[in-house]
Parts: sequence; structure tokens; C-alpha cells
Amino acid sequence: MNDGKWFTAAWWPHGVAVRVLAAVAIVAAVLCATPVRAAEPGAPRDDEASITLREDDFDIDVRYPRFGQPAVDDDLARWAAHIVAAFRQGLAEPEPQPVVGAPDPNAHRFVNELKVTYEVSRASAKADRGATVSFSIWTYTGGAHGNLDIITLSYDMASGARLSFEDIFADTEGALALLSSHCYEALAETLGPDRVEDMLRGGTSPDADNYASLALTPEGVRVYFPPYQVAPWSSGPQQVDVPLAALLDAGPRLELWGVSR
Repeated sequence: MNDGKWFTAAWWPHGVAVRVLAAVAIVAAVLCATPVRAAEPGAPRDDEASITLREDDFDIDVRYPRFGQPAVDDDLARWAAHIVAAFRQGLAEPEPQPVVGAPDPNAHRFVNELKVTYEVSRASAKADRGATVSFSIWTYTGGAHGNLDIITLSYDMASGARLSFEDIFADTEGALALLSSHCYEALAETLGPDRVEDMLRGGTSPDADNYASLALTPEGVRVYFPPYQVAPWSSGPQQVDVPLAALLDAGPRLELWGVSR
């Protein structure tokens, strides 16, 4: 569902953030149009592929599933290759350093990291219905701590087409309103009295960007919220499961769940 929303600039060191986000914007523009060959995969598995690259200043390990559906597998391979390319492009030019004397030869050099893991969820036990790959994207480019984002890609396994929010719900505005109400109430209870109300209200408002990381599940949908969207870093990422029955007024595409109208 979400291939363009990536890391918030405030989470990155100045300069590196701008370059990486600019690279992602360029990549997103050509993502579906340009075929890209992935790097050599790691240990072979029939149901998984990986891109592993290690040098002195970076460590990349990106894993993604293989379904045996050619269109889906090709799309996932392109997505993974572009994520790697965007990350490397963002690090390609060294950030200018202020001249305050000779560099310290004993200064610690950190390694830039990109680690991508995933989970697969299916809307139905039938293999040709809806499925989602939920990617956890961990990066470290210096600073107090790394960064975590969650990106979901959903597919119609019968056709191999990637699903947008509009492909899943006939009434997108109605779906956003229902998701907003349900997620706010669930997270207000989960986070309790120590929640940051303005952050929670803003992060669950009925804005499409807030619900870009949405996965299909057998019960309905799962909404992922990365750190800083609805709560501080210390609270970690959040997720809310929304039952399909709560979304019926928004006209969900029921066949993705294997449900008859």
C-alpha cells in the first residue's frame, strides 16, 4: 500500500536526510516503470529473496518474500532494489564537515545500516485472494538512535496487481473516517493517560497518509503506526486491528477476503 512514505526528515542527520529523501522521491517516480535487477541474493530459499551488501561504511540486508506469482514477485524485487538504490544514493556524497582543526584519526566511524524484514498476512485462506507484505525498515545513519518505518504492499493474488487504498475501499473518505475513529479509540486505551494527545489526534486523523501502512488480515485490516506518528519514540511502533464488519459502510472489496456479498 505504501511505497513512497519513507523516513521523516527530522529523524535523520541534517544533509543525509535531505539526500536520502530526495533519492526516495526520484525512485518513487520511476518505481513502477523501470525494471531493475536486484543484487545477488543471499542464502537461497524458494519463498524468500534478499539483497545483502556490506562495505566499510554501510551494511545492507533487505529481505522480501517470493509467492510464486510472477507479477507479484517481480514487483517486490523491483521495490527492494529501489529501496537499496535510494539508500545508497543518499549516502553517496559525503556530508560537508566544518573545519575546526585536523580530523581525529581515533574518532569512531559508525556504519550506516539498512535492515529490512517482513511479515506476510493473507485476507483469506484461499491463495488467490488478497495478501499483504508488511516491511519493517530499520536505518541508522548516525545520531542518538536508529529509525524505524513500516511500509505495506498489498496485492490481488489472482491478477498480481498491487492494491492501492482506492482498490480496497469504494468509499475512501468513508473508510478513512471509520479507521480514524476506531484507531483513535483503540490507541487512547492502549497508550493510557500518559499519551500525547496532540500527537495521537494528528496521527489518527482521517488523512490518507496516516493510513498508508495498512495490511489485509483474515479479520479485516491492520493499521501500522511507526514511532513518532501517534506516540513518542519511547512508546515504540503501534498497531490497531480493525474488524471487517466495522468497515462495511465504506464498501470494502469483499472478494479480497473471500467473502460473498
